[in-house]
Amino acid sequence: MNTEKKSMFVTADGRNVLVPFILVSSLFLLWGFCNGMIDVMDKHFQNELKLTLSQSAWVQFAHYLGYFLMAMPAGWLAVRLGYKGGIIAGLLMVAVGGLWFIPATAIAKFWAFLVGVCTIAAGLTFLETVANPYTTVLGDKRFAATRINLAQSCNGVGWLLGPIAGSLFFYGTDATGRSTGSQTLWIPYAGVAVVVIILAVVFYFAWMPDINTEDSYHLDEKDNSGATTSPVRQIDRGKVYFFLLINTAILVVVFGMFTWLILSALKAGEYLKGIAAALPHPAAFTLNADHALTIVLFWVGIGLTALAALLLIPVTKKISHHSIWSHPHFSGATAAQFLYVAAQAGIFSFLINYMTSEVPPLPKSWYRQSTKEWVELYTSFSPSDIKDLPALAQRLKQTNDPVSAYVAANLSKDTIEALAEYKGPGSNPVPLRVPLLQDLKGIVRGPSIYDPQRFAGIQLSSATQEILAKPEKERNVPQLNRLLLTDAFPGQISYTPGIYCISDAGASKLASFGFFCFLLGRFTGAWLLRRFSAHKMLGFYALMNVLICFLVFLKLGWISVVCVFLSYFFMSIMFPTIFALGICGLGARAKKASAFIVMAIMGGAILPKLMGYVADQTDMSRGFIVPLACFACIAVYGFIWPKLSKAESLASGIPSGGH
Repeated sequence: MNTEKKSMFVTADGRNVLVPFILVSSLFLLWGFCNGMIDVMDKHFQNELKLTLSQSAWVQFAHYLGYFLMAMPAGWLAVRLGYKGGIIAGLLMVAVGGLWFIPATAIAKFWAFLVGVCTIAAGLTFLETVANPYTTVLGDKRFAATRINLAQSCNGVGWLLGPIAGSLFFYGTDATGRSTGSQTLWIPYAGVAVVVIILAVVFYFAWMPDINTEDSYHLDEKDNSGATTSPVRQIDRGKVYFFLLINTAILVVVFGMFTWLILSALKAGEYLKGIAAALPHPAAFTLNADHALTIVLFWVGIGLTALAALLLIPVTKKISHHSIWSHPHFSGATAAQFLYVAAQAGIFSFLINYMTSEVPPLPKSWYRQSTKEWVELYTSFSPSDIKDLPALAQRLKQTNDPVSAYVAANLSKDTIEALAEYKGPGSNPVPLRVPLLQDLKGIVRGPSIYDPQRFAGIQLSSATQEILAKPEKERNVPQLNRLLLTDAFPGQISYTPGIYCISDAGASKLASFGFFCFLLGRFTGAWLLRRFSAHKMLGFYALMNVLICFLVFLKLGWISVVCVFLSYFFMSIMFPTIFALGICGLGARAKKASAFIVMAIMGGAILPKLMGYVADQTDMSRGFIVPLACFACIAVYGFIWPKLSKAESLASGIPSGGH
């Protein structure tokens, strides 16, 4: 047993690389911390900028866009600069992104924050592209999956600390309950910038050996004349074609998102409504500019994927044994990583929304002075709180009374457009209800809407009068605003006072508990991976998450709440294990392969948009159908990995008979 522990960090030539491993593991903590803050930032922007769940998912898009854009440059530089140079370049880019949050807070526009998020992610791409494969070669290859999972455990610690920092600086409130997060959001990112600059100096002077990896598939073998030798491995071109098509379809989706952003900024959707109307589309879609653009791009994407299916046939026939794409265990890993990060980003980023909207009502006894940071009176809006949307829409259109005029003046552009298109009873309520709920939530969280003249003639409830009788500084402003809206729109808006729920700050701290489960899963997973095959562990953990997401989808009260945290545990080993399975046996090409697997992280930008859309149309629990589908596909990859790689397990290596 002692020999095993020693050999885990001793290379084939006898060098002890424990210190470099510890230094590299510190990078995992860094990007875990940054990612942890990103995942609690969504709700902050929903609150401050009145964004829907789907709109707030642009935070994830900007974050993972940085990974997608920089993965190939990072892989290229890693080959030329070595592991050490790639790490330093990444650290400096993270510092630039962290410092950008200082002016971004002053600008106070959504795009400014997204620039900072994207820049930090670009720097993290360098670190992940270098550090993930580096951990797999710092010692005996038998323990590659164990080492990367140990290093990723440090990543779990970062995920644990990130939400704590987020709850302090994103969801702080003043004495009246109003948010102060917009003024303090820059502080943790400036702190990250200082830390990474120090780390860059440490790595500059540290010993970081470049280690050649084993070329199990003979990708780089050459004969005496310098020509590449003939391949000795039979290529399963059917599997190669299938995974190439899957990856091409993923690229079509990614570039479709880019195109949507550009055309939306150019207002192109207005000119596509006629085309969109002629194309098949869901009946729930009202043909506004954004929906028209989505419909047209969807069918363009279908056409491009069909064309790719034809063009890939001759490509597959000619593909060389020396191409990493001729190895389905690698191309399958890129697709699996895309789906895993998609599922992870969706669950992580919407945890706060789930905890504040889907958790059963809390006992009143839980609300005490010591728990005010965790528990609060429910003042938000859910779809069921809109009792008569046609009547409410009519009042907001006519603005015949001061309260209706005030609410109408504080509606977002999306709500105003949806309100204009809403035709009353018989119309699809979802396109109006979704943005209207966000606007009403924003009004509740804003300054007091009470004005004696504005509410003259409106019968105020006893609960409202009780709050108004208090000195202004002692009033609970969100609760007062919620009651006033209910009083002003009787029969149209409902509210049940006295219900207690988890606060945004409390939910943010609960995210840290989720990441504790994630960290626990990493440590136990690293131990289990020394005893069980990595691909079987991946398949089993993915199947467990399929079951867990299904139980959340069913809305089983506290059982579903517990299942959300269990999902963190069973997601824990997936990223590093997919990574190790994907680059197994690729030798010097592992750095290039790593860049593609890191590019697959773009899944975290795409699928949360879909999960947010489903949640906007239904509720947060139903949104878990999206990660459920992702985990089902990952389970398939895990269980068929031996057939894709021609290896029994990571520890066994690639058998000579497979060449």
